[in-house]
Amino acid sequence: MNRGCIATGDTKCNFCGRTIQQEERYMCIEEEENKQRCCVDCCLKNGSATYIKEKGEKILTFFPAEVS
Repeated sequence: MNRGCIATGDTKCNFCGRTIQQEERYMCIEEEENKQRCCVDCCLKNGSATYIKEKGEKILTFFPAEVS
């Protein structure tokens, strides 16, 4: 299960090792007993996140309607 989250404390990205600062967005990827955290930069690189335009604003979403 994938979840879009907001960090409540400093956390590490499991993909690049960067520290995810407090109040920064990230994606939590859970597979059975394994839980991984993915920062916004890594999500954008691997296609898990994208920017969409909604109501005239550019918004980051971890759950795009169409996956490319």
